[in-house]
Amino acid sequence: MLDRTSWLLLALLALGAPVGAALPEMPRFRQLTVADGLPSDTVNALAEDRHGYLWVGTADGLARYNGIDHRLWRREQGLPDNAVRALHVDAENRLWIGTESGLAMLDRGRAQVVDLSDGVGAPVPADRITALASTADGAIWAGTGNTGLYRLEGSAATRYLPDPDDPRALPSATVYDVRTTPDGALWVSTKGGVARWTGDGFEVVAESAVEDSIVYDIMVELGGRLWIGTQFGVYSRETDGRVVPARWDEDAIGLAGNKIYAPLHRDRNGFYWLDTRAGLALGDRDQARIVPIYSQVLQGPVLPDLGEVLEDRGGGLWFASSGAGLWYLPPNWHRFAMLARREGEEDTLGNADVTAMAAGADGAVWLHGSSGVLDRLDPLTGQVEHVHYDRDADYVPDAVLEDAEGNVWFAYYGGVARLGRDSGELRAWNYLDAEDAAIGWPHVGLAEDGNGLIWAATRRHGLQARDRSGRVREQVVPGDGRGLVEQAEIHGIQRAPDGGLWVASGQGLLMWNAGARRFEPVPGARGPGVAAFASGDGETVWMVRDGRLEWYRWDGAELELREVVDGSHGLPAVPFNGIVVDGAGVLWLTCQRGLVRVDPRLKAVQVFGASNGLPGQNIRLPPLVRPHDGRILIATPGSLVIFDPAAVGSAEAVPNLVIESVGVRRAGLVETLDPEAGLLLRHGDRDLRVVARLLNFNDARNNLYRFRLRGYDSDWVEVGAVGERAFSLLQPGRYRLEIVARTAQSLWSAPLELDLEVAPPWWRSWWASLLLLVLVAVLLGAMATGWQRRVRRRMVWERIRHENEVSRNASEAKTRFLATLGHEVRTPMTGVLGMSELLLETPLDGRQRRYTESIQRAGEHLMRLVNDALDLARIEAGRLQLDPQPFDLRQLLDEVAGLMGPMARQRDLGFRLDAARDVPAWVRGDAVRVRQILLNLLGNAIKFTETGSVELAATWLPGAGLRLAVTDTGPGLNAEQRQRLFRRFEQAEGARTAARYGGSGLGLAICQELAAAMGGRIDVDSAPGEGTRFTVELPLPPATAPKAPPAQQPQAAGARRLLLVEDDPTVAEVIAGLLRAQGHAVTHVAHGLAALVELAAHEFDTLLLDLDLPGIDGLALARQLRAQGRAQPLVAITARADAEAEPLARAAGFDAFLRKPVTGQALAEVIAAADAIGVPRR
Repeated sequence: MLDRTSWLLLALLALGAPVGAALPEMPRFRQLTVADGLPSDTVNALAEDRHGYLWVGTADGLARYNGIDHRLWRREQGLPDNAVRALHVDAENRLWIGTESGLAMLDRGRAQVVDLSDGVGAPVPADRITALASTADGAIWAGTGNTGLYRLEGSAATRYLPDPDDPRALPSATVYDVRTTPDGALWVSTKGGVARWTGDGFEVVAESAVEDSIVYDIMVELGGRLWIGTQFGVYSRETDGRVVPARWDEDAIGLAGNKIYAPLHRDRNGFYWLDTRAGLALGDRDQARIVPIYSQVLQGPVLPDLGEVLEDRGGGLWFASSGAGLWYLPPNWHRFAMLARREGEEDTLGNADVTAMAAGADGAVWLHGSSGVLDRLDPLTGQVEHVHYDRDADYVPDAVLEDAEGNVWFAYYGGVARLGRDSGELRAWNYLDAEDAAIGWPHVGLAEDGNGLIWAATRRHGLQARDRSGRVREQVVPGDGRGLVEQAEIHGIQRAPDGGLWVASGQGLLMWNAGARRFEPVPGARGPGVAAFASGDGETVWMVRDGRLEWYRWDGAELELREVVDGSHGLPAVPFNGIVVDGAGVLWLTCQRGLVRVDPRLKAVQVFGASNGLPGQNIRLPPLVRPHDGRILIATPGSLVIFDPAAVGSAEAVPNLVIESVGVRRAGLVETLDPEAGLLLRHGDRDLRVVARLLNFNDARNNLYRFRLRGYDSDWVEVGAVGERAFSLLQPGRYRLEIVARTAQSLWSAPLELDLEVAPPWWRSWWASLLLLVLVAVLLGAMATGWQRRVRRRMVWERIRHENEVSRNASEAKTRFLATLGHEVRTPMTGVLGMSELLLETPLDGRQRRYTESIQRAGEHLMRLVNDALDLARIEAGRLQLDPQPFDLRQLLDEVAGLMGPMARQRDLGFRLDAARDVPAWVRGDAVRVRQILLNLLGNAIKFTETGSVELAATWLPGAGLRLAVTDTGPGLNAEQRQRLFRRFEQAEGARTAARYGGSGLGLAICQELAAAMGGRIDVDSAPGEGTRFTVELPLPPATAPKAPPAQQPQAAGARRLLLVEDDPTVAEVIAGLLRAQGHAVTHVAHGLAALVELAAHEFDTLLLDLDLPGIDGLALARQLRAQGRAQPLVAITARADAEAEPLARAAGFDAFLRKPVTGQALAEVIAAADAIGVPRR
């Protein structure tokens, strides 16, 4: 018995038999192996899902194929086993997977693999799953290698096993295949025969109808016929239930004894694909022939061990094989019939490569080529007649033509030849001949014009015309002035619609003017560079230029441009070799990319190449149309292709466009999204990537894709063949992604739409917007409330500011009034007190002295009231200036005790000073104001105490400073009296206290203000009948004793010459009297000018100047005197009570300052002090 290789060789030889009445279509398979991405070259199962994906079950995993690449599933992705034996897609588009170790299901989202054979209680055991199918009720049927047949419905599983006692039981526990017929019946092939499920049992096909009970394969036709393959033969179960043997005669498939194992498939075109001992066979119900399979991987013919066959929705056929991968046959494989030369077979083409073609008048086609054989081909039957042999010639013909008389002309390298129709005589003219020599080479075409001239055109050497006898009648070369320019390049020649001759050339479309015997541009054919042209109905002319087709209307005299087809319509940007127009007006062009079909009405462009059934796609010759039936012939390297343009140009089904994957970068990781669930991107998601695939498997790499994201793109975005689009960052909002794709045959898919929503950040979400509105409302309300409060506060502030302004103005007015009052009071009080002092120095009787002393005490009391009022005004105005200096605290306490102790003893009161040992000797503070506070408190204590004692105690508080306590044994104070005690012009018992003890009620208020100004306070602790205790706390820091100034030599005591400048005569008389009483010589003047006169006339030791003088005041007078260089001591005497008076006087040059009213002692002290200061000036 012959082995499979011998059968293959015999089958290939069988192809050389004479072709019958119809041209054979030759399948050209494409092989896919592990090199193309398959997990294994052993393919066991095939399936196509509802989207159009091809699923491939192999010995090492599951693959999903989209025409470009594979996605793999193995045990790592959840399969029970890597060896996949069966596949099935159910009505819900779920994929059921049968493996060596059990059953699994891949959900329709292709995200999760469910293992149905894992664990105790699994519906299907971990056995080899050999077949899968589903019935109309949704049940899944799974056949196993040893454990019977399982029916899965929901979560329940039913197991069917053979039973010798039950004729309706499963014939065998070993199941080979499970199929359903169009009527819904389920058929099972087993080791014990084939059976049909009836709903309550199995109906077994009688053994008498089938020679062998072991049924390996069953195949269901679309019409319902069931094919049964056994080891002894093939049977068919007809739709009427009859089981009959197959009618294929084994001798009819090429070799006697070539056994048919089983029919693998019947495709939609009616062809049967058979598995035979000699390999794959193709035929109908009665006849079949062996189909050779050529492997590009092995570069030779192979006999693969074929198994399951799948016809996809596009009509492509997929053949699974064991060890040889997956074989694909495009859906349009039968559109092209191919003829080729086979060595040693005279009935095949005479040339390995066809280099010239021409149509004959009788419908035959003349072929010439690389072997020098002129063939006459009948395109209907494929019969070849070798008319002329010249196999020893060293030329290759490049053009052929049958003239009107039936003679055959052909041009070759270096010459032209004519084969007589009747005589069969061959006459040749070479370029070296002395007479009628050929023009040159290479030739681009032969054509006969209306006058019977045979024109031969060369690429660069011009054109030559001969009559039918071979005599040269015309010869036009570039640059000879007859229409061809220098270096002119000719691309082709044809007979024109009007019977003349047109030439396609680099300088445009030219026509032969027989009268002028020259070539001229065809009117209306604007522009250079015509590669080829063709005329359809005599009124339409198509011209091929660089990258475009132009459609012209020919009116017999001129061309008129109508339409243009270019790259925007899908026309390839390649040089074209030729163009023909078929009977339907469709254009066919040849180029190095293959065969191009252009429908001018739709401007639709289709490109056919090797993936579309052509044996090759580098087509160098123009196509040829057979006039009788419109068949088109094209020559490819190694073969001649004949096709019916109506069949090749028929519309194909548009493949399904799917979104294969959607991914987004979320939180730094790439996350896969489900497009069927809608796409909702979170805020912060980036790099959205959408991959689309047009699920056709024929030239899928030349599919083109367009994307448009509405709301983002203004127009379609071309992404080429990549099929994916990435968006780096989308703004929040709703979008709609539209995707369309175009096949290599220029078929557009329907738009695929995908809704996309990008969530805003939380602060831009609806609830955040609502919250923001609420917050804005609250904020606006708060702002309104705040504005109202602000307005009210501003009104209050304005009122307070106004009140403060009024109060400040009132205070300033009061201060000015008090200052003026003090000034006005001090001046007369100088006279009162001074005169009383002078009067007391005179001899007076007792009554006169009492009167005078009363006057003096009343004046002093009045001055204390004025001074208290001025101090209070300064405190209110914030102008009280303290003079913190280091002072001897113990000395100050002794001085105060020395002053107040005698007063207490005069009232028969005890007086005691108690200073703690830790009290520092020196502190920093205003000693004058401290003394003022103590004198006031001690004076009140002595004044209000009738019996008992008064005590002054000093203690030191670390970190807090000095505490002074004045304690008496007086009548005490109740709560109401304590509250009024520090009020201005208030006394303990009001008017009764004032009537009994006198006073203004300002002393304690001033003391409290002075203590507060120094950062301290005064507290009172008293009860009626228990005396009173005033506590003064002052934060006076300790200080060191200052260095004693160097002692100055005092001026010897004696009378002084004094100049008194005073405008008030009474005051002047008092001061002069007090000074004269001390022995001084006093000169008085009333104003400053008089003082200058006296100073010019006399010398004075000291000058006493009033500050408020008529004309030039005392300050100006002092500055003028100092400016004159006078160094006498200057003493300022003024009734001013403001604090600025003394600094102004010092700045003007005064040496001493004295306020009115003055006393003799004060005058003596100030003169002595001024003299001491003024000594250096002398």
